[in-house]
Parts: sequence; C-alpha cells; structure tokens
Amino acid sequence: MAAVLALLGGDGARERSAGLADAAAAAAAAALGVDGIAAGMGTGPEGVVLAWGQQETSAALEDAQFTLGQGPCVEAVAAGTPILIPDLAAAAARWSAFTPAAAALGVCALFAFPLQIGAISVGVLLAHRSTTGPMSPQQLADALGLADAVTALLVHYASPGSDSADALPGAPHPGGAVPATYRAQVHQATGMISVQLDVSLAEALARLRAHAYVQDRLVADVAADVVARRLRFHRSDP
Repeated sequence: MAAVLALLGGDGARERSAGLADAAAAAAAAALGVDGIAAGMGTGPEGVVLAWGQQETSAALEDAQFTLGQGPCVEAVAAGTPILIPDLAAAAARWSAFTPAAAALGVCALFAFPLQIGAISVGVLLAHRSTTGPMSPQQLADALGLADAVTALLVHYASPGSDSADALPGAPHPGGAVPATYRAQVHQATGMISVQLDVSLAEALARLRAHAYVQDRLVADVAADVVARRLRFHRSDP
C-alpha cells in the first residue's frame, strides 16, 4: 500500500499520471484484499460521479444506489463514517432493494469510506469483493489512508486552478462505464419533470427515481426518454 500512496501523492507529472492509472487502482485493490475499488465526487441527491479506479462493477453499483436511493455509499456520505459490510446477505433488511441488485453483480462484501476534508464530505470510495469476510485491521488502516490520499488527489483535479494538461492518462471519464453526460441528462430531465408536474426539483427527482424503480430501469435510461420527449410525466400519474 505504501507504493500506491506514493503514486497518489507524487508531485511530478509522471507520478500524477500513474496515480489515476488502472495499475494503481489494481494495486490498491490487491493490498486491500478486494476485487475492485473506485472513488468519486458528489454527496447530494445527484449521486456520485466516479473519477478514479476500476469502473465496470463500481459504475453498476453506483447506478443501483443512485436509482434506489440506498446503499453503503449513501450511508457513508450521510454519516461521515465508513460503512463496512463483510456479508452483503446480512444487509438484506437494511437495504431491501439495493442488496439483491448488488448480489446480482456477484458482489458479496462492500466497504464504503467517505472522502472528507475535515468534517466536510466530498465523495466516497467503495471497495467490493465477490467473497464474504471482513477486512483485516491492517487492510482497514490502509483503506483509510487510501481514502485520504484519493480525496486530496480528486480535490486537486476538480479545482479550477488545476492544469488540464495534467489530466491523467488512462483515467476514466466522470461516471466511468456510463456516458459522460449521465448526470447532466438526469439534471435536465429533473428540470423538465419539475415543470410538467409543477413541483420542486427535489420532488421531481424523487418521481424520476420512483418511475425507474417501478419499471426496473436505470434512472439514466428513464432520464434519456424524458429529455428525448419519449416520456412525459403527468399530475395524474400514481
């Protein structure tokens, strides 16, 4: 883990480039004894935009949490503390909708760590594993150190003063395996639904999520239909 943290905390362009490379995330996952790891920015109802790490399963897990409004990342951000789930099956009552969705992805254990600057949360780091079991004390300590390093890195690249020329080769686009316009399209659809129903943006987003849940679809897919005017919400809708 020391080598991974050194890559993330490097001052030179070479070190920064390696910091967001897939190799660094793979090394971190191996050190933590997990199958995959990713981190992203965002703490509000708009969800997390993944910006670091191994994306495929992580993006699917974030999609599920964003659509359902529940899961370890949601709780980690709200509570400001790690949410450690060594056996996902035991969390069925805790997250009745998210647990089966995560299990369908082959995930059996989840570990979410808030990315924080002092008491302020700016995002979350999520590690997942296909087998049950807790992290060891050393792995947990390493994960906390990794969360601090990733926080500093993501905040640096999100700041207006960061040099876009330092954009990290091989780093996934925000949202990872989903289109870069994912969140923007959800925001646009939320605004359209707000006008259609004459409700607040918060209620419009809740209605969008509810529709996606009932139809067993991703929020992003329903949002695309709204923006393309293939779907319109009506006050008479249940």
